[in-house]
Amino acid sequence: MKTVGRLILSAIFLALTGVMAAAARTAPDAVFAFYPAFSRKVLAAVSSVTAVVPFCIWEVVVLLAVLWLVYTLVRVFRHHGRGILSWLSGIVLTLCVFLFAFVGVWGLNHFGPDVSQQLGLSVREYSAAELTEATRYYAQQATRLASGVRRDEKQVGQFSDFSTLAKQAGKGYETLGQEYALFTGSTDRVKKLASWKLFSHFGITGIFICVTGEACVNPDTYVAWLPFTMCHEIAHRQAVAAEDGANFCAYLACMENPDAEFQYSGALAAYIYCSNALMKADRAAATEIWNSVDPGIRADAQAANEHYAQYEGKVQDAATKVNDAYLKAFSEETGVQSYGEVADLLIAWYQQKAPRT
Repeated sequence: MKTVGRLILSAIFLALTGVMAAAARTAPDAVFAFYPAFSRKVLAAVSSVTAVVPFCIWEVVVLLAVLWLVYTLVRVFRHHGRGILSWLSGIVLTLCVFLFAFVGVWGLNHFGPDVSQQLGLSVREYSAAELTEATRYYAQQATRLASGVRRDEKQVGQFSDFSTLAKQAGKGYETLGQEYALFTGSTDRVKKLASWKLFSHFGITGIFICVTGEACVNPDTYVAWLPFTMCHEIAHRQAVAAEDGANFCAYLACMENPDAEFQYSGALAAYIYCSNALMKADRAAATEIWNSVDPGIRADAQAANEHYAQYEGKVQDAATKVNDAYLKAFSEETGVQSYGEVADLLIAWYQQKAPRT
């Protein structure tokens, strides 16, 4: 009876999850009139509790869950398989409850309004000339800010330690929140992933866990990208689910941060994203701009490539495919390519709202 009861509950939670997803797709105006604000408030409440400890609570929970699964499975086989159905039904119920919580608290944001809509930006298809102009703007911005970062004899950037950056990461969002409702969520500190070696081999620089409200970052992320990555994960806690949107919000937050390291990291990321897009549209223009940037930018880009090269392989390829499938399942049709689509948002921002200096 216990097994049947668990399966019935699993079906109920799964059905409720499906109803929520269907409502978000068929009646988006009604759902997203309240859901993003609801999501931010719930995440802020949960984060205020989990932020009490400096480590990632979800990592501890996962470790304990794995140990418990192994322990209980061993017990099942010691009893010659008796209770295996009950064991499996418990796992199914747990997964269904987690999926329900994920979608109910945060996941529906994948189906919500784009960041461009919420910030009043008009995004369209852009010409190579427009992309070139925007790339040049962000290259000049990064060049101007590069001098604010300490550098070694090879011109590679030297940044503050993880803890210092983590405490500073939310400052930009606090400023943005005074102007945009989108950024009124939690700015609790970013946490360091304890299992960073595993994440490095998977090619993952950060992860947001909505059920604990924790924005977690891989400390092995190349230093010049670390501030930007922290802001990216905090963007997810602002109920921004789309990856291109989170990247764009991270840029805005970095530029509003009073710390020079964050400003440079954000400008560097914006330039790199636009430059990568321009390389496909006009390689000569991209190369010309690349040759004009501050030597520190080229040094950081080269150091980053060398740093990440050590982790390239089949494990990272497999992880990329899993992430691609997840993003496509939640209406990001281009999958992992959505990480690079931030270039369109950056062009729109440059044309419509970026300050001219």
